[in-house]
Amino acid sequence: MRTDSSTTGYQALLELQQRIHAFNIDALVENGMGPHDPGMPRQVGLEQRLALAPLHGGVHLEFHGNPWDDTFAWTLECLADQQVADVIVSLSFTGPDEGANGIREWEFTPLLDTGVHFPHLRSLSIRPTEPADHNASLVQRRGTIMEEAGDMARFAAKAPHLTELVLPNAPDASFFDVSLPHLATLRIGAGCDTQGFITHLATASTLPRLGLLDFAESTELRSAWADERPDGMVTAYDAYSRLFSGSGFASVHSFILRNSALDLAQLQALQDLRPGLQFMVIQASQGGYVSHFAHGVFPWRHQIQTDSGLR
Repeated sequence: MRTDSSTTGYQALLELQQRIHAFNIDALVENGMGPHDPGMPRQVGLEQRLALAPLHGGVHLEFHGNPWDDTFAWTLECLADQQVADVIVSLSFTGPDEGANGIREWEFTPLLDTGVHFPHLRSLSIRPTEPADHNASLVQRRGTIMEEAGDMARFAAKAPHLTELVLPNAPDASFFDVSLPHLATLRIGAGCDTQGFITHLATASTLPRLGLLDFAESTELRSAWADERPDGMVTAYDAYSRLFSGSGFASVHSFILRNSALDLAQLQALQDLRPGLQFMVIQASQGGYVSHFAHGVFPWRHQIQTDSGLR
């Protein structure tokens, strides 16, 4: 595939870019700020933007903004044009740390309800929640409350040539019904429900080239006391053990496990199941305010650590 700025799809993206820029200018004026004042501080919440770059004969597109603003709706509408979708090789969705009640929901349902497909899309990234974020990012099907409900499977099905996929929360079981024969890198960010992801992956046959898996354990591990968690909210050791022995994990050469509660013996037992696997553990869960520790509203002890370098 070859494309340039003269194609209909590229031109539509450039027009959208200018439309979003005009949106920003109007927002600044509405808030009593001049867009050309060199002393004006950055207004992160007013920065909606669309970045475009040539990449591998197609276009990389990054949307930076709020998923509830008109700019996101315009972007989905533009991507639903098949002539636009035909030039996209990489898609990224990110934005400022803003939300409502601690949640920022990405709803791709209007795009997924259309017949558009992305024949050349190689990389899809929806920014996971970072440790310092105040708002948890997640993909949510329109009309639900914090439920992904298969929308990530529907998105993946529109892009059968994906090689890289980054999601802010775990997809449901229908994701493993989608054939992704080229997918090599998969990152699953932390959400409050893993939807049995590790269990489903253990026996999956639709990801034959998966080489790097980056998986974050449920946020319930760090946000709810153990005796208050619903059963199955946090992945059990037995599920990881079945994964390491399962056919769906056979092609994986590198596994990054984030924020688990597995103890040393369990981690070593997993490594013994796959001695040649590059198995990395990262502990960098969401932060917490010291003023809240005394109230006991969430498990906070992982925030207080002694010097781990002491023998």
